Amino acid sequence: MSNKSDKLTLIVEFSDGLDTLIKDDLLKEVDGRQQATLTLASEHSGRPTSIRDLVEYIRDNCIKRNPELFYMENGVRPGILVLINDVDWELTDDGVDKYDQKLENNDNVIFISTLHGG
Repeated sequence: MSNKSDKLTLIVEFSDGLDTLIKDDLLKEVDGRQQATLTLASEHSGRPTSIRDLVEYIRDNCIKRNPELFYMENGVRPGILVLINDVDWELTDDGVDKYDQKLENNDNVIFISTLHGG
């Protein structure tokens, strides 16, 4: 479904410790999960908003400490799984770079850390 307004509302979930990096006032617990409702412009530089735009928005506006645990070298840190509407972004086969995947209004994006101390 295409969004005709100038804003996108996204539900973004941070799990397995990633929630500790996010500003507390952005998070709310829903069914035991830490979620943020984020609003972004529907376009960036004349193109539809992509997962790259969301990742950069989180880096610039939502991280309260240790941004390197979420973001490095122009993307999500290795060891973080990204699901868009419950689909692993690595499994999409549409010929588009995973960071250039277009986001739609009310998409659900989940960031899951696979990195754990021991």
